[in-house]
Amino acid sequence: MSRANSYACEPLRAWNRLEPRPRTAEFDKALECSIHDPLWMLTRQWQFGEFQGEDTGSAIFAKIYMQSSPITRTKTPASPAQAYSDGLPLEQCMEKQNWELDYRSRVEAAFIFMKCLDRAALQFAVPDYDRSYWKTRLRQYFPLPEMADIEPEDSGAQMIKKAETLSNEVCMDLSTATASRYFDGLVLFDQLLGDISETVGYLTTEKPAHASMLTTAGTAFVDWHGRNYYGSYSGGVESAWIPRQMEYQFHACLPENTTANTVVSAQEYYNGTMDWYSFDVNKAQSVPGLSGLPTATEKAMIKSDLLTVIPREAKFAGAPNSRWWQFENGKVDLGNIKAGTTDIAKLIFTEYALLYNTDWLLVPYPVQVGTLCDVKGIVVTDVFGEQSFVAAATQGLTDNWAGWGMFNMSTMQANGVRNQPVDTRTFIPPVTVRSVESEPLEEVHFVRDEMTNHVWAVEVTLPDNIGGTMDGNRYAKQFSGLLQQFDNTPAPVPEETAPMFRYSLANTVPENWIPFIPVHVQNSNRAIQLQRAAMPRLFRSGYTHIRPRTQLLRHGINSDNTQPDPYFINEEEVPRAGVQLKASFQRTRWYNGAVVGWYGYRKQVGRGEGSSGLKYDNTEEVQQ
Repeated sequence: MSRANSYACEPLRAWNRLEPRPRTAEFDKALECSIHDPLWMLTRQWQFGEFQGEDTGSAIFAKIYMQSSPITRTKTPASPAQAYSDGLPLEQCMEKQNWELDYRSRVEAAFIFMKCLDRAALQFAVPDYDRSYWKTRLRQYFPLPEMADIEPEDSGAQMIKKAETLSNEVCMDLSTATASRYFDGLVLFDQLLGDISETVGYLTTEKPAHASMLTTAGTAFVDWHGRNYYGSYSGGVESAWIPRQMEYQFHACLPENTTANTVVSAQEYYNGTMDWYSFDVNKAQSVPGLSGLPTATEKAMIKSDLLTVIPREAKFAGAPNSRWWQFENGKVDLGNIKAGTTDIAKLIFTEYALLYNTDWLLVPYPVQVGTLCDVKGIVVTDVFGEQSFVAAATQGLTDNWAGWGMFNMSTMQANGVRNQPVDTRTFIPPVTVRSVESEPLEEVHFVRDEMTNHVWAVEVTLPDNIGGTMDGNRYAKQFSGLLQQFDNTPAPVPEETAPMFRYSLANTVPENWIPFIPVHVQNSNRAIQLQRAAMPRLFRSGYTHIRPRTQLLRHGINSDNTQPDPYFINEEEVPRAGVQLKASFQRTRWYNGAVVGWYGYRKQVGRGEGSSGLKYDNTEEVQQ
């Protein structure tokens, strides 16, 4: 005889099931779960005082009056105000940097031009077309950059310049394979872009009958180059990048009906994720070209819409259902959420999910990107015919501890005034949702070195001039080793007369370590800033300056490595943890279907302090 389970009441438990038993052939009435006396339920609600609450009536429709104004003009610190069109995302317009096309791009452009020439020859049915002739002809006028070996009779400056090229092994391999076969396609593009008829004229002096063919090929080549390179990566781009702050800074204006333009400013944008939180409403300064009254054309772009919609409840997985015969999703257990006293976000969400979920309604309202939307009012009508006017939750009051808003923008006031009401309007910037980002073409790590009282900019990644990257440390070692082979410093002292100790004024650091030294801010005795300096290079009994090789650090340096302008960085921009700067390509598809690309910068927090090993006034024992 089995023993009964005192907890489960087995085997005495009896199971039963409550189910409807229809008396007709159709199941419609049985499945409706209809209420036969709704008036009784209403009277019970009245008896329990539920009609005195604020959420007794279900919303059946709502009317929303909204005003929206688009971005009409933008401005960067280095350029005047310009008209803006949403044909391109705002990131491409503001992040785009000038990028010098490399050796691989020169060879690729030459290859594409020869393809255009082949098509044009086929189109015009040129009987005496010779591809080898035109390759030789173009190579005669547009040769590729020379990459010569170091000769003993070269000067010290020539040796250093050649060593910079010869240390790039992958580029040297490509140059060896293509220098005698192709020409410089970028120089040809510049000539065709300037005056295509003149270029075709001196190229066809020996074969004037090929002028039409060459003109057609040149036009197709210029179009190809403009689609792939010129419009996205090069050209006269007025950058919004502020080298002193290592951040982007730009402004945009949106027209108003009765008052001056609303100016929104991105003062500290650097992470590559542009959204509404990157902007503040600028009332602190007058931005030339943006502030002031809008034009009549800009006022006509302001839209006012009245929309009538049926609101719906805000839903998520595991949310309580409002209808009594429905069961919640058992996969989400909101009652099993474990949150500590400091998990504010989790506690707020749990309270919303368990207590106030059915009080929130969603209203779909599509708006154009690049607009500032102001909800003037919402009127909600419930099932009892009652109409309620819904105002903004916070009204922009920041001194109320209970006030909270999701998409509010801070207001920049003049003279540093704080605790001002925020702007409750919703700004939807014309930005991309996602983009494809390449590996960093350039990467620089700023680290603090407390032993030398320096900030070092370490060039971790360098472009290899053929579309890829190379390790900065490895390149610096190869370059230094190549120079040592041709160094003619005096021979060491013989051992019988060698001293026991040797004094060195200072040692050296790898050439990819660029120093930034603290200097006083002008007209200030206490504030400091970081100025880019240069380590000396001793070669052939002469000193030269070691210059950075990345575009990120070459601000104010000419192509011949002269420095007419100093480069300063605000001291607070390099914290104790350091800073990492990266430059990479971005590619995305805009909402009109166009493929957009640009070359931009990113900044993120570093990994702590570092040590360069630099020492001054050092005495070492000479090894016998």
